[in-house]
Amino acid sequence: MQVSRFLIKRMALFAGVCLITGALFSACSSVKAPKTGDVSARYTYAQNLLAEEEYDKAIIELESLMFDTRATSLEDDVLFSLAEAYYDSKQYLLAIDIYKRLLEQTPGSPYAEESQFKLAKSHKALSPVFSRDQEHTRKAIREFQLYLELYPVRDPGQLESDIELYTELARLNPDNELYERSLAVAEAQYARLDKITESRTSISELREKLALSEYSIAEQYRKLKKYRGSIAYYDNVIRFFPDTIYWEKAWLGKIEVLMKREKWFEAKATLDIYDQQFPENMEKVEDYRNRIIRHFENS
Repeated sequence: MQVSRFLIKRMALFAGVCLITGALFSACSSVKAPKTGDVSARYTYAQNLLAEEEYDKAIIELESLMFDTRATSLEDDVLFSLAEAYYDSKQYLLAIDIYKRLLEQTPGSPYAEESQFKLAKSHKALSPVFSRDQEHTRKAIREFQLYLELYPVRDPGQLESDIELYTELARLNPDNELYERSLAVAEAQYARLDKITESRTSISELREKLALSEYSIAEQYRKLKKYRGSIAYYDNVIRFFPDTIYWEKAWLGKIEVLMKREKWFEAKATLDIYDQQFPENMEKVEDYRNRIIRHFENS
């Protein structure tokens, strides 16, 4: 009798654990796999997984669909969904590969604009600190610039006026397709204003990082008294990054290093250029100027 009661309690406990486990498992995923192997059903299943942020499962399904939907009407849908799944799960290298594949294989896709923008953002996400290799920084700048070239916009104020104008014209004459197309173009441009702003801001930030990378190397060479190498990197900043805060610093660093190398004529020429570029900051180089003057007076 005691054994029977013990077994009953064990079975009841086991059943309770099973029910709880089952409930938890069901709560983890409400998305049901398709009953058929139809690509449309599988794509819908993958989309539902993405909506639930079940990226690993969605990626497995979409990777399989990527080959099954090649050269079909679903090709760009699958590629874009897969790229987005990689991007949202922070697998940026894989996202880059799929965004590029979409742009190459289906260049006329309605996902092309978003893919170009996310391609740039993926490279930016992989851009490391300034002291490391800046390959992804350069690629991010290039892709953001390409986005700006491919998808330009007019003045925001003008776009707002155009939207108001063509909305009213389309209301008065709904059969005029020109008004509808013009309105659609203006609205599309207005919708990408935030991306345009982000692209320009990102380019500026990334160029500052590249300039800092070059400038920091110049400074390291200067401290190590490897002055030729130092000047080469100062020159890189001067030549390629005039829009950054490191441009003036590079001029100052170059003047100082030329003086250390006793290249007085070059130091004076560089100082003269600095005075032309930064007339408001001539007092910053007063000491350099006096030292150069004293050198020539004592020569």
